[in-house]
Amino acid sequence: MRNFTLALIGLLINTLTCSAQTEKESINETWKHFTGEVNGAEKVDFNDKSWQTVNLPHTWNAVDAYTEKKYYRGVGWYHKNLNLTQKYIGKKLFIHFEGVFLKASIYINGKFVGEHKGGYTAFSFDISNFVSIPGNNTIAVKVDSSKDLNLPPISGDYTMFGGIYRDVYLISTNQVHFDQMNLGSSGVFIETPLVNDNSANVKVRGSVSNQSNENKNLMIISKIIDKSGEVITEIKSKLKLAAGANGNFEQLSNKINNPNLWSTDNPYLYTVETTILSEDKTKTVLDFKNQPLGFRWFSFNADSGFSLNGKYLKLIGAARHQDYMGLGNALDNDLQRRDVELLKAMGGNFIRVSHYPQDPTIVEMCDKLGILVWEETPLGNTFNDNEDLKATCVSSLKEMIRQNYNHPSIIIWGYMNEVGLATSKLADEEKKKEVLEITAKFAKELEGVLRAEDKTRLSTMALNSGGTSYYKEYGFSNLPNTIGWNTYYGWYKGKFEDFGVFIDKVHKESPEINSIISEYGAGSDKRLHSLNPEQFDFSIEWQQLYHESYLNQIFSRKFIAGATVWNFIDFNAAGRQESTPRINNKGLLYNNRTPKDVYYLYQAWLVKSPVLHIASRDWQIRKGIQADSKDTTVTQPFKIYSNIDKVELFLNGNSLGVQTSKNGFSIWDVPFINGKNFLLAKGESANKIYEDALQIDFEIVPAILNQVKDKDFQIAVNVGSNCFFTDPINNVTWMPDQPYKAGGFGFVGGEIYRPTEGKIGHQSEVFQTRNVPLYQTFRYGLSDYKFDVADGEYEIELHFAGFGDKLSKSIYDVSESEEKGNETSQFNVLLNGSLALENFCPELQNGSLNAVYKTFVVQAKKLKGLTISFEKLKGKPFINAIKVRRLN
Repeated sequence: MRNFTLALIGLLINTLTCSAQTEKESINETWKHFTGEVNGAEKVDFNDKSWQTVNLPHTWNAVDAYTEKKYYRGVGWYHKNLNLTQKYIGKKLFIHFEGVFLKASIYINGKFVGEHKGGYTAFSFDISNFVSIPGNNTIAVKVDSSKDLNLPPISGDYTMFGGIYRDVYLISTNQVHFDQMNLGSSGVFIETPLVNDNSANVKVRGSVSNQSNENKNLMIISKIIDKSGEVITEIKSKLKLAAGANGNFEQLSNKINNPNLWSTDNPYLYTVETTILSEDKTKTVLDFKNQPLGFRWFSFNADSGFSLNGKYLKLIGAARHQDYMGLGNALDNDLQRRDVELLKAMGGNFIRVSHYPQDPTIVEMCDKLGILVWEETPLGNTFNDNEDLKATCVSSLKEMIRQNYNHPSIIIWGYMNEVGLATSKLADEEKKKEVLEITAKFAKELEGVLRAEDKTRLSTMALNSGGTSYYKEYGFSNLPNTIGWNTYYGWYKGKFEDFGVFIDKVHKESPEINSIISEYGAGSDKRLHSLNPEQFDFSIEWQQLYHESYLNQIFSRKFIAGATVWNFIDFNAAGRQESTPRINNKGLLYNNRTPKDVYYLYQAWLVKSPVLHIASRDWQIRKGIQADSKDTTVTQPFKIYSNIDKVELFLNGNSLGVQTSKNGFSIWDVPFINGKNFLLAKGESANKIYEDALQIDFEIVPAILNQVKDKDFQIAVNVGSNCFFTDPINNVTWMPDQPYKAGGFGFVGGEIYRPTEGKIGHQSEVFQTRNVPLYQTFRYGLSDYKFDVADGEYEIELHFAGFGDKLSKSIYDVSESEEKGNETSQFNVLLNGSLALENFCPELQNGSLNAVYKTFVVQAKKLKGLTISFEKLKGKPFINAIKVRRLN
C-alpha cells in the first residue's frame, strides 16, 4: 500500500510539473484561404465555406510565379477554427508564426491582436485575453504581399511569394515563464566568453515574465549537458519578480575542462537546459528551455583568411534560396533539411542564407552537420529615406539576431546586399549622390544595431564588384568586419581570369578588408551543350569551365576567407527571362534538387571519400558530323570529375586508357559509334574499386549528305548558336550553326547576333514556344543556308522570332554595355529559287518576341540539294532555326 501511495504521489508531481511547463503545438492543418481582398473577413460570423481548404505552409504563388512574369502581389486571407479545451485554463497562450510574407494582421474572435511587418522573421502575439477557454475560437489573418517601398525587400532578383509559408504554433505557458515576446526569440541567450583547447565557460542570460497576480521568488538553473546526457556543470541563480513584472537574469559557469570543440568535421553539440523553479517547498518547474551549445572560436585575417578553433579553414559552399517547383517557398521541414544535407554531401562547410532569414530548420541542421553560416536581412539594390522602412529594417535585423543567437554555426550577420546597384544606374548624378549618402548613413546605423545586439559575431554586407569605387567613396566597405564580393567575371562580363585581377586589386588597395566571395556563378540549361562553349551561352559545358576556373583562383589565394556559389539551386525569379524564363539557372542543382555535373566537381575538390562521376549526365543524346565520309566513328571530348588519382574509361568494353585526375577532373577523346555507346569509368582507392556508367545514344551525321537516302533522314540546325539543343519532349537535337562546306550543310554569309561584346544571343523571353533558347540566338545578314541532300521530297521548317527594339536587360546583368536591338527586318525567302515568303517581317506580322515557324515541301533535284535564300528588302534578313526532313 505504501509503495502504491508513493507511486501515486510521484505521478501527481510529475503530472503537475509537466502541465506547468511550456507546450508548443503546430496548428498547420485545415485553414481556409482566399486570395484577394475581402471586406469583413476578420469577423466571427464571416462565411468562408467557399474558400479553399489548405494546410500550412502555404503560398498563393506556387503556380503563377512559375508561369507569369507579373505574379500576384496583394492581399490574401486565412481563417482557422481553434478549439481550446479545459487543459488551457489558467495558461498564458501565444500564437507564433515562423514566417508570413510580407505584412500580417492577426484577429482572434473578430478582435485585432496585432500586426507584423517583414516577411522573413518569426513573430508572436499574446492571445490570452482574446480567446475563450474552453470553447471554439476563430483566427483570421490578413496577409499583404503588395510591393511596398517602405518594407524590405524593396526589390530583389527573386520571387516574393505571398502567404503563411512557414509553420504556425500555439504556445501555452505557466503564468511564470521565459519571455515569449522577445522579438520571436526563445527569451534565453547563450554565450561562450572563454573557449580554447583546454577550457571553456558559458554565460546564460534571459528574461522571465511573471504574469500572475502574486510576487514570485524563483530559482533559475542552467545545466550544461553533453551528448551522452551527462550534466557536466550546473549554474544557479535567484530572481525575485513582482506580480506582472519582467526580470532579467545572467549566469556564468565555472570553467569546463577539455571541452569537445564544435567544428565542421566534428560538430559536437552540448545542450543548455535552463529551468525556472518556484523558490518554495514545492520546487515546481514553471518553465524550461533547451538550447544548443557549441564550443568554438573563429577569426578572420585580411592576409591569412579564416581560422576555426585556431586552424586555417577555407570557407566554401553556396548561397541558398528556399523555393521548390510546385510548392513555391512553402516547403515542409524535411525538404528544408534535405538542402543542408545535400550541401554537406557536396563537401560544403559554409552557407550564405540569402537574401533573408530562412526556416529555423536550416540553421538547426547547420549546427548538427557542421556548416558555418552567414545569415542576412533582405535589404538590397536600393534604399529609400523613409522612417517606416528604416524601422522595419532595424526590427528585422534585431529579430534575426535574437531568434538565431544560440546557434554555434552562425559566424556572420549581414544587413545589405548590393544596396547601391539600382542607385548607381540613376542618370541624375545629384540624385545618385544624395541616395548613396543617405544609404551609407543608414548602413552605419544598422552596423551599430548589429554590434549592440551581438558582440560575439562579425558583420558583413555583400557588394557588387562593379561598384567598388562608390562603395569606397561613401564608406560602405569600411563599415562591417567583413566584405562579401559578388563577382561574375566570365559570365556577365570579362574573362574568368578577370576575377583574380579584381580581387588582387581589392587586396592591394584595401589590405585591411576581410574578403569573402559572396556570389559567383554561371547559368546552365540542361538542353544546351557545346563542344565550343562560350560566355553566356547557358551550356552545361560553360558552367563547368566557369567553376573549374573559379575554384582554382579561390583556393590559390589564402587571403580569400571563403566563397559561396550563386546559387545552390536553380531558384524562382519571376522577373528573369534568359533561357529558362522565371528561373535563375545558376544553381549547382536543378530546382528539383537533382545535382548538375558541377556539384560533383565540388565534391571532387572538397570531400575526403572517393568521388567518381561521369560529367555529361545531361547529354545522353548526342550528334556529331563525320570528319571524313569513310569514318565509322566521331570523336568528342568526354569529362569525368573525380578525386581518385587514376581513372580508366571504357567504351563498349574497350579501354580508352588511364588518366590522372587534375584539379578534380580528366578528359578523354571518345570515338563514338552510331547507335548505343556504353561508357564505364573505373578508379581504385584504398583497395576498393569505384565505378560510374552512362549510356550515350549517338547519331553520326554523314559528312556527305547526298549519300543519305534513308526516308527517316532529318537534320535540325540551331542557327546562330554554338550549342546543341535537345528538346526533352521529343528528343530532337538541333545542331550548332556552321559555315557551308560542299557536300554538307551550313550558312553562306551573315553573322551571329551578339547584343553585347562577348555574349551570344539575347536574354528576353520568347513566347509561343517551349523551346525558348532556339529563338534567342540567330544569324542575320546571311544570303543562303544550304543542305546538299540527295534528290527527293523534303519538308523544311523555318523558325523566326523578331524583336525589333523590344529587348530588355535585367539590372542584375552587371555588364557595362547595353543590349542593342535589331532594326526591323523585311525580306523575301526563296526555296531552291522559288519565292516562299514575300515581304516577310516576323515582328510586324507575328508580334515581337513571338516564335513562328513556317513549313514547306520542296523537291531536291539533279543533285543540287536544298538552298534557302534570303533577299534583303529592309534591315537584315535573319533566321533562328531550320529543320529539314526527308518525306520520300
